Amino acid sequence: MKTKTTNSNIAPGGRLLRHAFTLVELLVVIGIIAILAGMILPALGKAKGSAKKAQAKSEMQNISGAVRAYEAEYSRFPIPSQITKQLKTPDYTFGTMHMAGRSARLLTNPKGNALPKIATPGRVQVSNAELLAILRAQERFRNDRPTSNLHHKMNPKKISFLNAKDVTSTTQGGVGTDGVFRDPWGSPYIVTVDANYDGKTIDAFYGQGGVSALGKANGNEGLNGLSRVKGGYRANSPVLVWSLGPDGSASASEKADQGVNKDNILSWQ
Repeated sequence: MKTKTTNSNIAPGGRLLRHAFTLVELLVVIGIIAILAGMILPALGKAKGSAKKAQAKSEMQNISGAVRAYEAEYSRFPIPSQITKQLKTPDYTFGTMHMAGRSARLLTNPKGNALPKIATPGRVQVSNAELLAILRAQERFRNDRPTSNLHHKMNPKKISFLNAKDVTSTTQGGVGTDGVFRDPWGSPYIVTVDANYDGKTIDAFYGQGGVSALGKANGNEGLNGLSRVKGGYRANSPVLVWSLGPDGSASASEKADQGVNKDNILSWQ
């Protein structure tokens, strides 16, 4: 059977013309693509965010496990000697203050803005860089600054308890050139260690009543499974690790489950 071809599709001389898209058809195709992109891109963004949260959880567990392994090996926690000599609180938080020479300064977020101050009261304030140096048996940071483990005084057996990715900047996730271990969003992991060896820990941030208190009706119960004791809100763990989360922020004037604190990621949850 022969297919009938309309004259409108035949050029002079009998040559068959190809059908071209009209403007309306092009607009329809573009509209369909835009709708599909609008459906797919949010899903991809959500999946990427979930992957980063899972990565943060895994890295926090690795830090916690390394601290416990160090304590099992040396019968002490990896807290630099210059801190233990002047520590006046039961536990120590490696927070957002970072040693630069002989003074401490606030670390910044990837945009260059100063992070909120999270630190244990005292003369010596250090970030997790000093903790990481001990756990990784490093005498010097990659920027050649000496660590608290100089001459391997804090890790004499030179055991590497923690495997972490080194990165070439101080704004991306991983261990930066300054020795700070940052989460997938570029903020430092906060680590609190049981300095008085009672098996329980009070974090410099989450130990505050303004952050973790539930109210008088709940007695000694606090948010995120913490309990109120003399000195603050405490967790039943010798090491706590947490991340500032996707927004890279925390506020002591807001409850743990509200505002900028809501997306923080906690190792004890």
